Amino acid sequence: MKKLTALLSLMILALPIIAQQNQHLEFKIDSLANIYSGPEAPGFVLGITKGSETILEKSYGMMNLDYQMPITEKTTFNLASVSKHITAIAILKLEEEGRLDLDDPIQKYIPDLPDYGEKISLRNLMHHTSGLGSTDNIRLFAGISLETPWTTEDDIDLIKNYRVLNFTPGDEYLYSNAGYVLLAKIVEEVTGMEFGNYIESQIFSPLGMTNSFAYSKAGKTIPNRASGYKKAGNSIARTNTESESVSGGTNLYMSLEDMLIWGRHFYQPRIISAAIKDRMVTPAVKLADGSDLNYTYGLNLTEIKGVKVVSHSGGTMGFSAYFSWFPEHDLFIGVAANNQNISTATITKVVAESLLADYFEDEKANDVVIALGADQLKKFEGAYSMDDGMVLTFKVKENSLFLLIPDAPEFEMHAESPNKFFLNEIPAKSEFLIGSDGKVDELIWHQSGKEFPGKKVSGQKPLAGPSTEQILGLYTNPDLEVNYNITLQNNEPILVMPKTIKTYLGLENLPLVHLDGDKFKVDKLGIIEFSRDIRKNINGFVIKDVGRLRNIPFEKTN
Repeated sequence: MKKLTALLSLMILALPIIAQQNQHLEFKIDSLANIYSGPEAPGFVLGITKGSETILEKSYGMMNLDYQMPITEKTTFNLASVSKHITAIAILKLEEEGRLDLDDPIQKYIPDLPDYGEKISLRNLMHHTSGLGSTDNIRLFAGISLETPWTTEDDIDLIKNYRVLNFTPGDEYLYSNAGYVLLAKIVEEVTGMEFGNYIESQIFSPLGMTNSFAYSKAGKTIPNRASGYKKAGNSIARTNTESESVSGGTNLYMSLEDMLIWGRHFYQPRIISAAIKDRMVTPAVKLADGSDLNYTYGLNLTEIKGVKVVSHSGGTMGFSAYFSWFPEHDLFIGVAANNQNISTATITKVVAESLLADYFEDEKANDVVIALGADQLKKFEGAYSMDDGMVLTFKVKENSLFLLIPDAPEFEMHAESPNKFFLNEIPAKSEFLIGSDGKVDELIWHQSGKEFPGKKVSGQKPLAGPSTEQILGLYTNPDLEVNYNITLQNNEPILVMPKTIKTYLGLENLPLVHLDGDKFKVDKLGIIEFSRDIRKNINGFVIKDVGRLRNIPFEKTN
């Protein structure tokens, strides 16, 4: 009895502290809402749970500006790519029921998919290791508007037509929406149910999530749906969010009250087994280089200042979302907005820093700096050409190594090992590769969880390239049914981009700058490399890397 009394006393004493902490947090979120939203603007919702308890739920702004309808706890938001882990759960449930195998080739379930020359498994789709180009990028480079009517079947047809793989399946990780479109189709093939019906009846309904839906059919009614918006100069414009009904990787809608149910479910799972939950938060794949992939079944496994976090972001026309679980603290933070320019990641960061500040490590305190002499640093000097055409230059000044980037201040590099350096100003590192002869000709730039190789510029004169007259003309990609034109502007060659690239990326007429041989740098696009026929005439080019899409081939038509 004394122990119980003491425990209750501690809980009672803690209540004012928790209340004060929440009050302070609410003040911070209210301040953010004043920046991002307003009483007559689109806004966002925030839900926080700890274990089985809800500790905060807030709503800001309007769900529809035309009718001045405020956002409430029942307003539904498009979760965009946050939807992926729910699709992954559907697949894992079916696997646990013995109805599919993650290591099966995708053609077993969708027989009319082409032979890509390599086996692509369901596991590859799940972990973004398939090598398939991301369909959102393919659409942009094919000149297809993101606001034109577009269905799951349209996306699958695009996958069937565009057969160029970014890499050998399993070798690398590269985010691709194509994988989750196919997983949604596989759910339909295995269950005989339309994807949206399966998600709503088998996942949402058993949890009492009565205000969560899958927009998996064009024109489907989504109750309490928020309209989506974006910045348009100094004003706000509505986006055409109802035109796309693609399933799997996006288009799951959820309300704040259901977000809280879903957040708590992670810690007390009912529709999935404990084994499935454990799999979702444990690295499950090794890449070709032997490294663990910290993307599991639609979720990222990372750390914030030493605190483990399981999360996924989402962004689509008119909407932004971010779900995060902090397993060591039984904490869930869910944010959803109906303005695509609202940073749900920033809101999440503010909340996490407020609630978990006592557990965060001082990252700077963990940085180990070693002293290297000028003679040791000299071998790293030089200019390094990156795959996207950018040149990083390193120079030794006063016994320190500095990074020189065009149109930017100089950054001092700090050594953490004899060949690895970090920067205080940028969350990035440079790893110089020292050869057996002690010389340095290559580096790897580490940033945002990715690796970017670079080679030291030798100083030799670049190989001559084709003349301007040789590269001018019309180029086509027959799989995408799109034409690109290289023409002259102010007597200089430019690549004329499709209207979609101008609309969504702000890129239009891009100058070509010769680098070496048949390689050219295209401003803000990266490297394109021309190809030649047996007579050495220019017969096409390849756009090397645009993020989620690599080696896009074009044939010269005139």
